[in-house]
Amino acid sequence: MIKFIKWFLLTLGIMLFWLTLNVLSTKQGWFVTPIVTKNDQSGFISAIKKSISDKSNGNAVMLLINNGKIVAKHNTSKGQPVNENTVFGVSSMGKWVAAVGVMTLVKQGKLDLDKPVSSYLTRWQLPSSNFDNNGVTIRRLLSHTAGITDGLGHNGFATRDQIQPLVEHLTQAYDAEEGIGGSVVVGIQPGSKFKYSGGSYNLLQLVIEEVSGESFASYMSKAVFKPLGMTSTTYRHDDVKNLAQYFDLDGNIRKYPFYTSLAATGLYTTASDLYRFVTLHLTDQPQNSNLGDILSANLLKEMRTPHASMMSIDVWGLGPMLFTSNNEDDFIIGHGGKSPSLNATVRLNPTNGNAFILLETGNSFLGANSATQWTLWETGNPDMYMLRNMIPVMIKRVLIGCILILIISLIITWRRRSHSSN
Repeated sequence: MIKFIKWFLLTLGIMLFWLTLNVLSTKQGWFVTPIVTKNDQSGFISAIKKSISDKSNGNAVMLLINNGKIVAKHNTSKGQPVNENTVFGVSSMGKWVAAVGVMTLVKQGKLDLDKPVSSYLTRWQLPSSNFDNNGVTIRRLLSHTAGITDGLGHNGFATRDQIQPLVEHLTQAYDAEEGIGGSVVVGIQPGSKFKYSGGSYNLLQLVIEEVSGESFASYMSKAVFKPLGMTSTTYRHDDVKNLAQYFDLDGNIRKYPFYTSLAATGLYTTASDLYRFVTLHLTDQPQNSNLGDILSANLLKEMRTPHASMMSIDVWGLGPMLFTSNNEDDFIIGHGGKSPSLNATVRLNPTNGNAFILLETGNSFLGANSATQWTLWETGNPDMYMLRNMIPVMIKRVLIGCILILIISLIITWRRRSHSSN
């Protein structure tokens, strides 16, 4: 019996070691290689430009930023020419921008991150639930941990006249994706887990209007866009003269939708304006700038402090996504947007001012996939999307390894017993 226990514990220990080794190697990216070596900037620029041009089914604008300065640009289009001053819809990327608007009200002392959101609302309230709605705070709405289970998903509306009033949209969104309820309700214990929620940002849109006394678009323009010099950024795409054509996956032109959900998915902007937005989040902001007047360094640090995790991996701050470690006690931060053949992405290393911006239509994942390559090249670490794709392979490798360990262990034990019996 003692021998069996020793054999069992030894075999189990080797299996646990194999599991730990695989988890560590996957998280650290031991089995992935950047498209070029870390210091080969010109090689990366050439490789990413070729990749974008080869894979684009519509149009795309890319900016590569080093030490806070633009070092490369790339534009491609199968239709009207585009450049860094062309306006694109950026879908969910607007959540990060909206989060900055929320934090300006925190800076002004008009919002408390940890107060129940209900204390700021007069036009609408969360419906009763099986949970304590007072646990729904500004902090948790920003980090997708408020327990909101709307599932949105906004398809938008074909014309401006069809746009729902915001409070009506919160109750039941008529532009919800097929198969999704489209109601902003508390379906999970607030603070218990991460659950991505467009409805959380619709609710924050209402909070900004209630607290500021202005329309969401007006407040964002005054508090964020104008101070940052984002002169081409808007929530009214029908007013834009330099709007990129919106290609579908087959290369046909489609129309941009209209949104009630401005904070969650209704932003229209340019690569050059997003470059200005990126500078706000640098650890060392440019000298002689007024960026500190928009948000303090402490609030910006709070935005990229982990507030949500999945499988023990930090994934979200207060607005920005935390894609991976930047190897300097901070994160590669940013956000993406996809809807449905539009893909926009911004990635930033706030410590050294390196960043990647790509806006495109005609593809569902070209922006995200290109940014994943940039992140791996910048840090040597896989981002959350690459990790997600690597996990099934890792699980298969662990299972096969554990089976082999068990078989080998049994064979060794059997041979030892055979020798001892002889």
